[in-house]
Amino acid sequence: MRWAELALFVTPFALYAAWRLAAARAQPALLWGTLAAVGVLVAGTMWLGVTRRLDRDERYVPAHLEDGRVVPGYGVPAPPR
Repeated sequence: MRWAELALFVTPFALYAAWRLAAARAQPALLWGTLAAVGVLVAGTMWLGVTRRLDRDERYVPAHLEDGRVVPGYGVPAPPR
């Protein structure tokens, strides 16, 4: 278990170092492509958050098992206050 924790800790630093080394030798098109890909990921995440959110008057019911099948999570109207 200690090796997994160490790997999870070190991975971001190793990726940053690899990015710095690659960026020093990379073509400008590669850097712009990477920035474009990150922009698409950010926009997609924001779109997903806006389209799949619950209304303020809804309460989230987590996924659960019914009759051996997984029922995905959903929103139900919250009880009045």
